[in-house]
Order: sequence, then structure tokens, then C-alpha cells
Amino acid sequence: MQNRSNVLIELAANYVEELNIDVGYAGVGGSVGRGEADEYSDLDLIVYTNTSVPKNNLDVLYNGEIIQLDILDIAKIPNEQEILEFPWDYRFLSEMSIIKDNDGLLSDIIKSATNYFNSYDGKKKLLEQVSNIVRERIEFANKCLDENRLYSANIASMGAWAEAGFLYLFVNYNLLSTGGLIPVLEKLNNHIERFKNVSPFSMEGELSDVSLILSSFRQHLRDQGHLYNDLSEVHDTLCDRKIKRLLINKERLNLLWQIYGEAVGLYFETSNGLSLEKYFQDLPISLQNGLSKIGFIPLNKNKVNELSNLSKELLAFCYC
Repeated sequence: MQNRSNVLIELAANYVEELNIDVGYAGVGGSVGRGEADEYSDLDLIVYTNTSVPKNNLDVLYNGEIIQLDILDIAKIPNEQEILEFPWDYRFLSEMSIIKDNDGLLSDIIKSATNYFNSYDGKKKLLEQVSNIVRERIEFANKCLDENRLYSANIASMGAWAEAGFLYLFVNYNLLSTGGLIPVLEKLNNHIERFKNVSPFSMEGELSDVSLILSSFRQHLRDQGHLYNDLSEVHDTLCDRKIKRLLINKERLNLLWQIYGEAVGLYFETSNGLSLEKYFQDLPISLQNGLSKIGFIPLNKNKVNELSNLSKELLAFCYC
């Protein structure tokens, strides 16, 4: 895996040199930054520039590899005060492998941020920030229950659990990997079994059509005129790679969890504030049926309440 990561880091460095912009700082994150890349991995590349170009996210195909490129203004590099106040927003710095650092600023920021993340004060602030996010999502889930919006209650309570889980992963294992969440939580036998019982995922049935469900949803959104970056055809390939890896490894829960997350992200980016109930109702029946198979179902009060309890449990596991 380290060899694969090194190959992709070198490729990223070549790509940065070929960009027609003045790159001041650049780094690679994700599995490549962690030194865990495999044959299915893509490149998460962040570039900071002073050049006047549109700052956005792009999926780029370069020398046969997929680069998820994030172009930002140099002013977006976080300063020490921002990291102290909102460490959860800048946790990506902990796994960044530097590609370009003109004056050593990025290296200094990463070192300072990493030390803070691992300190007592840093962990306390992380817990405070994530606890607020989890609380807000639980409150919204309960509001949705009161209004009989059970699809929205699903994604709100699942969102609370996911955020708490990612904090648990970060403070206890120093990991940011989305794909690493379920494998780590499976070590908490009682917790993960309770989660399976209340999650919107089916633990039985075939998974062979999961890729088709997601690609059909993405194609429908493209046909509707949405231009969101994650709807690019390059991203289709990225999703297919992820699904193939999980199918080969027979990680059923992890597969459903990640594909559900992809679909939820597409909903948020294309809904224009429309409730999930209305959004879902407006989809073709075939898509409604497909999305239901990967977790778009109404959750009742008991299941939402248990997901809230599981979220609080994960937060409790994060106390310093």
C-alpha cells in the first residue's frame, strides 16, 4: 500500500507542476496521505493559489488516475486561531502529505494543528464542537418526528450518529477515513449490533444492483440539469471502484453505509431546500424503489430515538 501511495504522491506532484496557475501550497490527503492507497484509490489533492481562477472542486482524470481536486485561495489556509476555535473543520490537516510548500508555512500549520488535535485542550474542543453538531441533528430529527416527516428523521438521526462516529474514529484511532468507520465500530460488538437493528439498511438480500441504483440516480440528476461536481462521469468511475472494493471484501454494512452517504450527499446538493419527503415523491418510481433498497426509508420514533442514544454513546467514548 505504501508503494501505491508513493506512486500517487509522485503523480500528484507532476500534476501540480503542470497546472497553469501559481501554486503556493499543495497537499494530498485521504488514503494516499495516510499511506494506505490500493488499486481502487483516487487522489484527494488540495491546492492553494493566488492566481485569479474559479476556486472549486473538480474530478480530473490524469494519466489514468482520478484526482479529486480542490482549488482554494491562499487566504483560505487556516491560521492558528481558526484551528483553536474550530478544530473539527480542519481535521483534514492531520493526514495531509505535502506536495508543495514554498516557504514552510503549510508544514508549520500541519505540525501545530496535529499537536493541538492530540492535546487535552484540543480533544476537549473537538468534543464540544461535534457535540453541538450532534445535538442540533438530534433536535431536528425529533422535530421531523413531530411533523411526521419520517424520511427526514432518518437522515437527521443517521447524520448525528455518523458525526459522533467520525469523532470517535478521529480521537481514538487518529483516522478520518469514511470507509474506516464501520470496521472500527464493528469492534464495539454491542453498539454495532444495536445499530444494525435500527439503521435503514437491510442485512439480507443481493447487493449486485447497488452500483446500478446509484448510477441511475446520478444520471437522473444530470438529466434534470444539475451541474454539481460529484455528478461528473469521472465520479461514476470513482463510485464503481469503491463498490467493487467493498463487494470483493464482502463488507455488506460498510457498502450500504457508504452508498447511502453518497446518495444523501447528492440529495443535499440538488434539493434546493426541498424536504426529502417532497424530493423523494417527485422521483420516478423506479428510483424510489432503488433508493429504498439502499436506506431511503421512513424511520419510526423508536429507531430514531435509539440512533440518538447510540450517537450519545459514541460521544461518551470520546471523553478525555
